Amino acid sequence: MDNKYIDVSSISKRASESIGLTIREICDSSSIDIKELNIKNKGNIGNLIEEHWFSIKNNNSPLPDFAEAGIELKVIPLAKNKDNSYFVKERTKICSIDYHKLIDEEWDNSHAKIKINKILFMYYFYDKSDILNSTIKKIDLFELKGNDELVISNDWNSVHNYVKEGKAHELSETISHVLAASRSGSGGTDKYGVLKDLVSQPIKTYEDKALKRAFSLKQSFTNQRWNEINKKKYESILETLHISNGNFEEEILSKLKLLEDLTLGEVAKRFNINVPSGKNAAATIIKKSIGFKNVNSRIKEFEQLGIQVKTISTRKSDFKPWEAVSFPTFKLKELVKEQWDEGIDEEEGLTWERCSFKEEINRILFIPILKNEKEGVPTDEKVIGKAFFWSPSSTELEIIKKEWGNYIDEINNGKVEITRKPIKNGYKEISKLSKESDTKVIHIRPHSKDRKDRDEDHLGNSIVKQSFWLNKNFLQKLLKNNYNIS
Repeated sequence: MDNKYIDVSSISKRASESIGLTIREICDSSSIDIKELNIKNKGNIGNLIEEHWFSIKNNNSPLPDFAEAGIELKVIPLAKNKDNSYFVKERTKICSIDYHKLIDEEWDNSHAKIKINKILFMYYFYDKSDILNSTIKKIDLFELKGNDELVISNDWNSVHNYVKEGKAHELSETISHVLAASRSGSGGTDKYGVLKDLVSQPIKTYEDKALKRAFSLKQSFTNQRWNEINKKKYESILETLHISNGNFEEEILSKLKLLEDLTLGEVAKRFNINVPSGKNAAATIIKKSIGFKNVNSRIKEFEQLGIQVKTISTRKSDFKPWEAVSFPTFKLKELVKEQWDEGIDEEEGLTWERCSFKEEINRILFIPILKNEKEGVPTDEKVIGKAFFWSPSSTELEIIKKEWGNYIDEINNGKVEITRKPIKNGYKEISKLSKESDTKVIHIRPHSKDRKDRDEDHLGNSIVKQSFWLNKNFLQKLLKNNYNIS
């Protein structure tokens, strides 16, 4: 390595000089003939920046990239939102996991901690049409400390315990908040249907082998940092509610329990809150009553950990939801490119197209809002129910995986095509996609402003925008379990 970049100051200065440059300009700065470079995909961009901007030769050293300064370099691709703002689209690989070495490590001396202690994040916009035109946008020097270290070390210990118990074959990203054990390798199965990328695990009580994995930072964590360095305003739930990260969820539930069985009107009066109108009334009252200054504030810890917050409007008598719970709309052409299993293709240097819905259901805080009639109940008379956190169990996740996969097949097979059924005031559009009654946990249905708000599949079929929804019957089961009702 060029010894000019051996301390924080020189490294940060050099990184700052790259802001606004394209990858082509970075390569030109080192007098390299671009025609000789092997640039197949964005997985090569990190190596190009290391070698041609910082003079770091590609290696497999367990030490950080800038060994003298103890700084690891991570180059993170950005994509664009509909409003042309940027967001981090994928997880960030930290290091490969060697199960045989991991089992003898402790967090403080672990390979992962050495790599995470200090990270220079370089964010760039990935230009699909011309990789060399991809542009460096911002840099960020991350230091592992405080609540971040507590969460990340807890994640590492969870993975470590799985390996020590001979259960490396049961690892998945769902057991982690921030530092995940992501699948790595080439992915998929061989011609006999056997999983590729199986490696030996040290404790063979249950299985001899487990899938090859790598530690990675989840997209939700790096995206929250990206938003923060771009001056997005956050409120910290730890600071607002004066709680510790150690009992994060339990303490949130204890705060919400103080509101349980009160009407929204009673809560609003107690905390001097004007009762708003609209669908977000309950969320507005609850957030303000537990101490948030701004109801539209982003919650830092929720975004870092990928926690969704959902209210469920439900009947008091039997906990039957009045409607299913929705998730953000998707684009049909992008959905069919996704893969259910998370992973990093080490051969190509790319992450597999992630299943966005799987991340949306990773962890949800449900707050029931109880009423006995669907219509005609004033907002202030609705009752706050018993809040609870939910993540899919392994059994539920298998069902969701199957139903998600069935929808992918249906879309690929042209079942998005609609027919128009005459109704009293016009017509109703009906597709051939499976309905809520055909599934156990999730279904796809329209989620649009109006009939003009449309999407199109790969076959040219036009349909109003769609999203995934959790079925009402499934939600009723969750609610009953939460209230210990059989």
